[in-house]
Amino acid sequence: RDASRSALAERLGVRFRLAEQLTAEDADRDVVVHCSGGPAGCATALSLAGDEAAVVEASWFGDKQVSLPLGEAFHSRRLKLVSSQVGQLPVERRPRWTYARRIQVALRLAADPLLDVLIAPADIAFEDLPKALPEVCSAGAALCRRILYPVPELPPTPPRPNDLGQPRLARMKIALNTQA
Repeated sequence: RDASRSALAERLGVRFRLAEQLTAEDADRDVVVHCSGGPAGCATALSLAGDEAAVVEASWFGDKQVSLPLGEAFHSRRLKLVSSQVGQLPVERRPRWTYARRIQVALRLAADPLLDVLIAPADIAFEDLPKALPEVCSAGAALCRRILYPVPELPPTPPRPNDLGQPRLARMKIALNTQA
């Protein structure tokens, strides 16, 4: 839908095609992830899926009604349309994928420097966000923007009883105990 994303896809090692550039080589896939945000893109994703394949719908349509070609070959090819809702895991995966494990994996994956190409070079201060929103939401804008939130100043911590007299030694003991 947006040819300007081609360079970004290339930097991520992802093959990029506009709908009009698709060929027979692009079809017959086991899994197709649709994320264009438009019903025509989802229809294209369904046409690229092979027999008994899954189309993962990663777009958010909000409260819009979406019309899809679920007649045509959808049933005869036994296609699956799967939601990519990320707030909860399927029940059968919850025992193995605790919240802590999911956060751990997400942070490890997010640390990949390759993903830096998704983040705009300029940060936005939280208080400047209302002025910046039109640009942030414009076509061709960066996919991710880093928002800097103000950090409240914390009041000084009163000394604890075990810190009185020998604060340096107490802190050293605490630090040593946390490394055990």
